[in-house]
Parts: sequence; structure tokens; C-alpha cells
Amino acid sequence: MKIRNQGHLSSSPRRGAALILSLLAVLAVGAISATLRQVQTAIERDQRFSIDRRAALYVAEAGIAEATFAISQGKGGALASETVPAAFGAGVFWVEANDRTDGAIELRCTAQVRTAEFVLQTVIVPNLNPVTSRGFFGIEGVTIGRGTLVDGFDASLGTYDSQVTKTVPHRTTARTGRLGSLGQVDFDGAAEGEASAETFSWDEWLPQSFSGQQQSFSGQPKVAGKGKGSSPATNPATEAPIGPKAGPLSGAAATADSTLVHADIDGFVLSSGDAVLEGVIDLEAASFIPPPTLYPSTVATVTGDYVVTGAQVGLGFDSSVKITGDLILAAGASLRLNGPLVLGAEVLRLEAGATLQFDDSNGPIHLHLAAGMHGDASSQFESLPPEPDAHGTSIFLSPPEVARADSTLPGSGRFHGALYAPGDRIRVPKDLRWLGAITALRLETAPGARLSHDLRMATGGQGTATPPRIASWQIIPVGDGLARRLTVDPRQVLRLRGITPVPASTAAPESECEVVILDETGTPALFSGPVESLPGPPSRLMTMRWVDPRDGTLRRWMRPTGVDDDRHVMAYRKKLKQVSDALNDPKLLLDAEALKSAAMGLDASELIQKLPADALLGTVK
Repeated sequence: MKIRNQGHLSSSPRRGAALILSLLAVLAVGAISATLRQVQTAIERDQRFSIDRRAALYVAEAGIAEATFAISQGKGGALASETVPAAFGAGVFWVEANDRTDGAIELRCTAQVRTAEFVLQTVIVPNLNPVTSRGFFGIEGVTIGRGTLVDGFDASLGTYDSQVTKTVPHRTTARTGRLGSLGQVDFDGAAEGEASAETFSWDEWLPQSFSGQQQSFSGQPKVAGKGKGSSPATNPATEAPIGPKAGPLSGAAATADSTLVHADIDGFVLSSGDAVLEGVIDLEAASFIPPPTLYPSTVATVTGDYVVTGAQVGLGFDSSVKITGDLILAAGASLRLNGPLVLGAEVLRLEAGATLQFDDSNGPIHLHLAAGMHGDASSQFESLPPEPDAHGTSIFLSPPEVARADSTLPGSGRFHGALYAPGDRIRVPKDLRWLGAITALRLETAPGARLSHDLRMATGGQGTATPPRIASWQIIPVGDGLARRLTVDPRQVLRLRGITPVPASTAAPESECEVVILDETGTPALFSGPVESLPGPPSRLMTMRWVDPRDGTLRRWMRPTGVDDDRHVMAYRKKLKQVSDALNDPKLLLDAEALKSAAMGLDASELIQKLPADALLGTVK
């Protein structure tokens, strides 16, 4: 008995130790399992966040695209709000928009998808016009006459005169103008490849009409060498601001930030040291393909020539007119064209003493000339409304199929608008004050000419295909990284609050607008009210502007992208594709001349057709 009792007592501690070891093993396994589970959960959470973050990026890009489309229609770009966002796929987004002083619009899109929030920011230039945004542009080259002044102003800020900041040695706004070319920028007809290093006094340099507004001085010329890095613009693929002029100056002239320029044979911009140009020389022109000049469809037709012999207001016809012959202003005659107006003719002829007036205060004027323009040296152009009140005047000269005489401008007057002549040599006379933009095959200025680029004309969609352009794009980091983690799915939060996200396609807050249209008879009409009530079917939508719901103000006049019965956008894209296909053909090696010919020579006749009224209304809703 004693022996058995002793054995029992001796085995009990062993069994207790085994139990403890077993419990410790179980706890260790449990701890390891819990740790692995936590690791697995963290991995799954990170994977879910990574997937949601990528999805949120896509939703943010979709929001930017929707906002860009809204801008192309003339709206502000804001979509939905943080309180009531827009729905897109499994997420939501809202876009905040801020108008910048340079006319661009800054967009900030916040997108949320399940566990992730992503923010994108971009700057959009609304409906950038490929023609007028280049200022004064010569496709093959530019020749600057002695004493030419080129500067800039913004008609949305007031008249040119109200923006003048300097009067000595030349009267100017001192704001950026634009001058550019696919070819060489010549100074006063200097020989090719020869930089001008002469020194001129202002008394000799400027014409006599400026003699009361200048000081006489001679600046020491500073001509850059031809090596890279020594020129104001050493890279032909960049826009180079022209720096301060060199040489001892006095008074207001000492602060001049403009330079007379010359591009040498290698494409570098060289300075002669005499201030006449305020702005930028644009050598980033290799990608420029001249847009097509498509003849508009019109309501009324005038057979043969139309001759004006006295003082006349309007043509006595509808505001959408095609003249099968020439529009002729006889000697001493005057004609006033009132917008909105679409007018086509073969040739515009202004005889001695004739005056052509443009009143675009009530709507834009589009003048299409199939065979050029010829103005007598004593004839004149006259734009009547102050620059801020103008809707826009555009003159289009179709490129010639065969050689023709150069088009000539009237010898004097004041013109506020745009001239597009991709097949013509255009020379701007000294006494014709030009406010706006010009694109020509070759652009020349007479000595003493004055050209001011209207920055407002760079956008707005008047007369040419003008889709918005993205100026910058960036990711805005939020939270601890590129995206922020959300603890709750935002759509569940909205559901609990009883809020239904708005559809992305209807998220723009604008609904009221003003529209200038031509009705079925070509008669102009102004409509104000909800866009859904826009009367139809209009013959042509000329321009429109929206009521900004943020402050009740009216946004700028704009022609919505795609709202054009000539289908400019479709034609432009088709031409670009044809040229692109030609460039990508390994069998072809096109130089600049061949590229220009390809772009201008493509057939667009089948694209000139009427846009159905329902399609027109559908693009602005």
C-alpha cells in the first residue's frame, strides 16, 4: 500500500507540468494565429485600399473630363458639391472651379471610392483658338517693318486705351503680345541669317506721327551670339520672353521690357537692342497645322456681284447670306455690317475712299471670302463698338487652289478682330490700327505699324474649332500619402443621410443662359432663360453665355465646342488624322512645306453640310 501511495503522489506534479506546457503551447499557437490573422487582415486592407485608390484616381479623372466638357460648353467647370456629390461607378466625386486672371480655369476634383479618397488638380484653357491664340503669326515667315510696335491687352478688362501704362518712348500697355512663325522672323527685311546690330535713335526709328510721344536716345545694341545658351531663346521648341533692352536709357524708357527681335538662320532669337516689341516670340510652331477654312451654310443667296454705291447699313437681306460674286464697295461708299452675321462672298473689294464698318456689339460677325480681299490704299476698316462690348469679328480667306494676286488690306482705320489667311501674304499698313490677331501664309508689317494682340480672343470659339486645352495636371497628396483612407464607404454615409448623388452628366449647376441665334430665316434673335427652353430649330447658334450660379453674374460669351453647322470639329479631327497617318507612313518623309500642303490641301467639301436642329440643341443641354 505504501508503495502504491508513494507512486501516486510522485506522478501528480508531472501531470500538472504537462498541462501547463500544453496550455502554453495552445496560447502560443493562438497568439501566432491572431498575429497571422492581423497580418492577413492588414494585407487585405492594404490590397483593398490599393484597389480603391486606383479606382478613385479613375473617378477623379472622369470628374476632370466631365468638368472639361462643361467648360467646352461655356460653363464654369464646377460639378456637384461635397454635400451632394456626383455618382460615378462605385464612387462619388465633386469638382471645384476657380477662374484665373489669365482666363484659364483651375479645376480640383475630389473622388471617393469605398475606402479611398483621391484629389486631382488641373488647369484648363477654355476653348483655345488655334489661330487667334498665336497672336500675329506667319506660317512661312514674318517680316517686321522698322518702327513696328507689337504689344497685348485683354478686352475683358477694358479698352486698349484704358490699359496703356507707358507713353514714352512709345505708347503701349507693356503687356505680352505674341509674334511667331514656322519660318524665319525677319527684322526689316534683313538678309537671311544676318542679325541686325545697328543702333538707331527713336527720332529716326519711329515714324513722324510718334514724334510727340517719345524721347530721343540711342541704345547700345546687344546681339546674342549663335551658340546655344547665348541667345534669348536658345531652344526653338520653347516660348522665350524677351528680356530688358540694353543700353543707357533715361526716364520711362529705362523700364522698357521690350525688344526688337530677329531670328537668325538657325532659329535663334537675336536682339538688336531697340525696344519696339512687347511680348513673346513663339518658335514652338512645328506642331501647328493650319485649320481648314470651311465655307458656312447660309439661308439667303445673292446671285452675282453685290455693289454698294452710297452710305448703306446692312445688305438688305437676312443675316446669313452668301454672295455668289464679289462684294464691292464703290469709290467713296460705306457699308455697315451688323452682327450677328454670317456673310460669304468671292472677293471683298474696297475702292478708293470706301469704308467698311463692323458693329459686332449685338453678336459676332463671320466674313468668309473664297478668293481674297483687295483694299485700296485710301479705303478703311472701322470697328465701331468699344473692345469690351464686341462679340468678335472674324475674316476668313480661303487658301487659293491656283496662284492669285496677294490680298491687300485697307490703308487706314481701326480694326478689332481676327484675320485668318493661311494661303495669302498679308501686309499690315502703318495707318491701319490692328487690335486682335492675324494668321497668314506670310505676315509683314509696314514701317511704323501698330499691332496689339487681344488676349480675350485666344479663347471663346469664334469661327474655328476650339476644344479646351489642358495646361497642367497634378496629383494633390491627401492624408499620409497620395490618397486618404476612409473609415466608412461614402455612399453608405450618403444613404444614411437620405442624400442621392446626382448623375455625373447633369452635375453642372448652370441652367440659365443667354444665346444669340439665327432663326430659320437667318434673322438674329437673343434668347434668355433655361437652356431647356431654347427655341428651335435655329439655323445657327452664334454665341452664348451662362449665368454663373455662384454669384449670379454672366460668364463670357463663347461658342460651345461642336455647336456648328459646318462641323468644324469633325472636319478638323479628320484632317489631323489624315495628316498624322501621312506622317506615320514610313514610306513618306514630309518636310515643313509638304506638311503645310498636306494640311491645307485635304478635301473638306463633303464635310460642309447642315447640322440637324435636334443635334444642335442636344450639344448645349
